[in-house]
Amino acid sequence: MAKVLIPVVFQGPTRGESEAIVEGDTIVACFDLVEEKFPGLRELVIDPATGEIHKFVKVTLNGELLERDAGTLAQSVSATDEIEVIAAIAGG
Repeated sequence: MAKVLIPVVFQGPTRGESEAIVEGDTIVACFDLVEEKFPGLRELVIDPATGEIHKFVKVTLNGELLERDAGTLAQSVSATDEIEVIAAIAGG
């Protein structure tokens, strides 16, 4: 089962949970399964209009930064993989 790590700023839908263990076989399938447990989280990470990772969100797979495109989200994952969502915080 893959582990999805969720940053504090996105833990509203998860009611404070910082991780979710899911049995998805791709990155997007993992986010779909997390969405079933915690409705509202997927749209914070994946733009519903484009199917790509939101501009101000970063996602890593086992510590490696992923590209934002939808093809990346179709990448296979294994039971030991860790997907981390990182919220890019901008200031001015």
